[in-house]
Amino acid sequence: MEKNFTKDGLILLNKSRGISSFGAISHLKRVIKAKKVGHAGTLDPMAEGLMIVMINDATKFSGDLMKKDKEYYVEMELGYKTDTYDSEGTIIEKYESEINISNSKIIKTINSFKRKMKQVPPMYSAIKVKGQKLCDLARKGIEVERAERNVNISEIREIKIIRPDKNSENSQNIKISFYTKVSSGTYIRSLVYDIGEELGVFATMTRLVRTKIGRLDIEDAITLEKAEAEIGKLKKLVEAKRENESFWTTKSDAAIRAEKIREIVCFVEIEYILDYYGINVSNEKYGRLKNGMTVIDTFKKFENISKKINKRENIRENQKFKIYVRNRDTNKREFRGIVKITSIRGDRIYLKRDKYFL
Repeated sequence: MEKNFTKDGLILLNKSRGISSFGAISHLKRVIKAKKVGHAGTLDPMAEGLMIVMINDATKFSGDLMKKDKEYYVEMELGYKTDTYDSEGTIIEKYESEINISNSKIIKTINSFKRKMKQVPPMYSAIKVKGQKLCDLARKGIEVERAERNVNISEIREIKIIRPDKNSENSQNIKISFYTKVSSGTYIRSLVYDIGEELGVFATMTRLVRTKIGRLDIEDAITLEKAEAEIGKLKKLVEAKRENESFWTTKSDAAIRAEKIREIVCFVEIEYILDYYGINVSNEKYGRLKNGMTVIDTFKKFENISKKINKRENIRENQKFKIYVRNRDTNKREFRGIVKITSIRGDRIYLKRDKYFL
């Protein structure tokens, strides 16, 4: 197999509706011929949008990436609810009377959820209770008590309300859309369900698009369809060798194809994705860190990293940093992994290698 990805990094994938998260990344893996892939944050088959696909040892950052806040575009309908809280479930109750709620009340109610709150996950979810997935129990008609979880709805914006023609067949189904930014672990289906309960007329989610994960944006993501089409064109191009001959003679076909595949999918090396500040360490300290030893530095080392952390009280235990080492042969500064502060004693900071280290 061609080594298209020898380094660790990320690809931003725009998942289409109707395919599972596992199915999407498995398909992408075959298309790009990657050795190892993973993803940070599952999307239901009916959901669309941004997925972080981790290549090679970038999978070690799955936990960190999953903790980031997320933004979604949401569409919902009033007037009925389903067993799954979304439009792919079975309708279990309808609001039979006329829905007579003003737009201002709907907007006020939706905005009232912009806060820290406790949320009960839906039965149709992948959460495990005593070793069994809730969705598996739900399919058997078994409902169990679910523990509440703390979530934060930090932003709700661009609320739009579409009222149907009174003469239409579904004149009751008021459609609503909005964007929301939420903490990790928030179920948008449950948010929609709770909005319906608060309004007293039921609600069901009809569309969900994840638009952001942390500072990563769907605008920079590629669809499976586009990746497959562009790589298919490249394969034909390589076989025909239609590009500049001088370029072809300097590299092998496999190397050229691998390079262009990385460009097509906008592959980003892990160094440029991590939000940690960077520090320099000597080759001697790098060697000790690589061998699992603890090294000691002082607060002076961190003073110039950023104005945000140049105060002693802002340096904390378990804080992580990217480390850089000067290559003795090339004299270039090279990224070599992640370190973590294990303890702070007086003016001394104790550092140890983290799970990702080169």
